[in-house]
Amino acid sequence: MCWLGIAATLGRVTLLFWLIPALCLLAVLYALRPQTRISADQIWALTAAMPLVVALSVAGYSHVRASAALAEQPLAGRHTFVTVQNGLQVVGLDLSPEEAACFERTLRTSRRAEWLTEGGPVPLNSRSEIRGQLPPPEVARDMAIQGRLECREWVRVLPDEPASPPPSAAP
Repeated sequence: MCWLGIAATLGRVTLLFWLIPALCLLAVLYALRPQTRISADQIWALTAAMPLVVALSVAGYSHVRASAALAEQPLAGRHTFVTVQNGLQVVGLDLSPEEAACFERTLRTSRRAEWLTEGGPVPLNSRSEIRGQLPPPEVARDMAIQGRLECREWVRVLPDEPASPPPSAAP
């Protein structure tokens, strides 16, 4: 899909997500007029529904926005090959788009983790050297918004290494 088509679709959807809460607000204001024959329970229900309508509109808008951003991102839909070097151990990983986003997020947010592969876990820590082009952080965020980023099957986050105990004084 071309950029102009995405922008036009996003513009129409943005209008829709602003229009729904605005119409609900107008319904509440209309119900509050002195001439309206509406009970207090009905006014309360309309007013109580407003936060839910706004939250659903924002969630829908975020989902559509994430879809448009992923469509624009060239690295979001391609397999990625990265090399992880830990000392003398060198492991090559062929990552799907979702795996690459998880890998990038794991490197960005965890100090110690293991990438789970069929050949065994690959340690990821501050001493790991990573070679290869990973997608930007925005791809992981947009995939998470869409519900496409479930990293538990590939990543095991490890607790931070305990600080070394102070040396004990010899008597």
